[in-house]
Amino acid sequence: MAKLIRCECGFVVRGDTDEEVIGAIRGHLATDHPALLQAVSREDLLGWIQVE
Repeated sequence: MAKLIRCECGFVVRGDTDEEVIGAIRGHLATDHPALLQAVSREDLLGWIQVE
């Protein structure tokens, strides 16, 4: 089962592990939503993960 996070802008990150998905969404947030990256914790991001 793939894990994913859907960003509010519509960008979707998929991976096999929590760490893959968190790393990828952090990269997206850093380039597209730097203020949001500063505001969310790892625990927040874990809560955003969905299983597909």
